[in-house]
Amino acid sequence: MENNNGMRIAIIGAGISGIATAAILKKNGFEAVVFEKHEKIGGVWATAYPEVHLQNIYTQYRLSDFDWSFKPDLHPTGEQVMRYLTEAVNHLQLDIRLKHEITEMQELSDGWLVSYKNKEGHQEEKFDYAILAAGQYTDGKNVPQYPDQEHFKGKIITERDITSLDIFNGKQVVVVGYGKSALDMTALAAERSAQVHHVFRTPAWLIPEWILGAHFTYALFTRFGNVMMTSWAQPTAIERFLHNKLSFVINSFWNFIQSIVLFQLNRHGKGKDQATKDRLKVLIPEHKILMDFRSSGALGPENYYPLVADGKILPYHSEIECFSHDSVRLKNGIVLPCDIVVVSVGYLSPTFPFLPAKQRELLEAEKDGAQLYRHLIHPRIPRLALAGFNHGYMHVSAVEIATQWLCAYLRNEIELPSIEEMERSIENIRTWKRENIKFENARSSAVSTRFQQYIDIMLMELEVSPYRKLPNVFAEVFGRYEASDYKGVYEEYERKKAKRKAPLKVLSIDT
Repeated sequence: MENNNGMRIAIIGAGISGIATAAILKKNGFEAVVFEKHEKIGGVWATAYPEVHLQNIYTQYRLSDFDWSFKPDLHPTGEQVMRYLTEAVNHLQLDIRLKHEITEMQELSDGWLVSYKNKEGHQEEKFDYAILAAGQYTDGKNVPQYPDQEHFKGKIITERDITSLDIFNGKQVVVVGYGKSALDMTALAAERSAQVHHVFRTPAWLIPEWILGAHFTYALFTRFGNVMMTSWAQPTAIERFLHNKLSFVINSFWNFIQSIVLFQLNRHGKGKDQATKDRLKVLIPEHKILMDFRSSGALGPENYYPLVADGKILPYHSEIECFSHDSVRLKNGIVLPCDIVVVSVGYLSPTFPFLPAKQRELLEAEKDGAQLYRHLIHPRIPRLALAGFNHGYMHVSAVEIATQWLCAYLRNEIELPSIEEMERSIENIRTWKRENIKFENARSSAVSTRFQQYIDIMLMELEVSPYRKLPNVFAEVFGRYEASDYKGVYEEYERKKAKRKAPLKVLSIDT
């Protein structure tokens, strides 16, 4: 579509978020230019470790207007995701400039002067608006420094350093961490190594792929399951009544889910010796399951608990105290001989070194990430948005709908509250998250498992129906929402816009 809005928008990053953002901007008639500093699109998928799989299912991880051209695994591999993204970019004919590294962005009175370097040298271009779509999971890994690690004769690596799983063959391996990457590394190493020691500060509730025979997306992420999800905002009066007045119903539901997950964990020790049961007991968290419903919450590898039960993975609820030349000592006094230590304890908080100091301070000040208005814009940084930092289980759909909302804002079709009101909304959400979600460096910016509430509110503000499966009431309540359900959002918005005589106003709901 030609640029009929007269605006040029720079997008920084060609991962799935940047691609989805560019697709919606183009559909709305904006000129979108995507800058990617690496030689490939894909973001984290371009550098993923071997045998990595998507936690989402493939029908929930795609653009609403472009289906998978091939049948991937239910949880696609990294290679399959990269193939899909390449096909999507080619089909949509997006303007993506590879090996273009942003070096500086200067704020102008009417936009940004974007400086970058490529094979031709240093260049600069003027843009009316900029969208940051890189950094949340592509900045460096968090690698703590341990006492005496310089004496260790083995390897200290992260999962990003692994290009072949043969590195584990016959080795004594220690894996540190309890997120998705750490669990994947632990399970993958256990199939190849002499022994795997899994060290973690706090165990987490792992979402099993199957809950009482139902895929977890049907058990938890239908509209029925999402109505039960505690959140900083509930989009309807009925949901607010349920959570505010009938909270015992909500608590009972999640206690039931937690008991099922615990039962499925413990059954791996049924009929086994006490040592097996003791190993599994180490994996039981003391906190409630809802505290782990966050961006770094993990779908447990199918073989993780069986490998623990079989003794191929030995779990330790502790931390590394120090290294020796051939081992690590834990804070509980246990010494673990090892050849390789895989440190997988998350990412560094995102930084934006190309932004001016004032904007960097606003976006980088908090350890748990930038809390944004509508998880999209900062009230005190005009002409700038962040895409994909609203990370959640329906990530691509959330990015698309947030971008559609942004398009309405850029065309003055929706009025925002005052800066002070937006900041109050931001603070309300940040406070709720810090009280109800365990720390992670994306806690403030992400929507995580509250994606349905977020998407519903954003659609309601656009006067687009969030109930995409109606008139089939059963499917709406108990059906699994997928990316294809949000096909047609742009068209519905345009139809209703043609009949509107005044700008939209945001809802008095925090999200």
